[in-house]
Amino acid sequence: MKLTDAPRFSIVIPTYNRPEQLAVCLQACARLDYPRDCFEVIVVDDGGAEPLEEIVACFQGTLTLKLLQQVNTGPAAARNKGASEAAGEFLAFTDDDCAPAPNWLQTLERQCVASPDCVIGGRTVNALTGNVYSTASQLLISYLCSFYNAIPHNARFFPSSNLAFPIKQFRAVGGFDVTYPRAAAEDRELCDRWLHLGRRMLYASEA
Repeated sequence: MKLTDAPRFSIVIPTYNRPEQLAVCLQACARLDYPRDCFEVIVVDDGGAEPLEEIVACFQGTLTLKLLQQVNTGPAAARNKGASEAAGEFLAFTDDDCAPAPNWLQTLERQCVASPDCVIGGRTVNALTGNVYSTASQLLISYLCSFYNAIPHNARFFPSSNLAFPIKQFRAVGGFDVTYPRAAAEDRELCDRWLHLGRRMLYASEA
């Protein structure tokens, strides 16, 4: 499918050697209850050894979907690359091992339109309750979000797995810090920098 006008959202998904997880993520994006001509999906292959063209091709008739590739420089750089190619009014970041809820963009849109200069962060729920690594990650994220976002309209931290930015402001602040080569604290650094510049963040737990 092709967009006739600029989309409302550009969903950016960095990925590295996880084709099966990416396929599940794209399936969830294909099930989003949101007009197809109002969002695009940008997958950024961070130099993985696994080819992704065949997986992406399976969704070309369902999603407005673009596959970008780069040498392995980490998820921060991959997100920035996706954002540089995005046409949307807002960026919606998620990860390749996530599955957005069907009403994800609907909920983000309400918040983004009401507060167009703010970062909006949603809630992440562990779907692999029998996996000790996923459970540990969920405990950490839940603790951080409850601590930093106790006042939803004055939030201070969101993980990059469920995060929306107004695209112009994201580019103006320089995006993610690419000196973080791994998935570790690059989202927290960006949130700190955003707040330091006097900008606001809102926690939308329903997203």
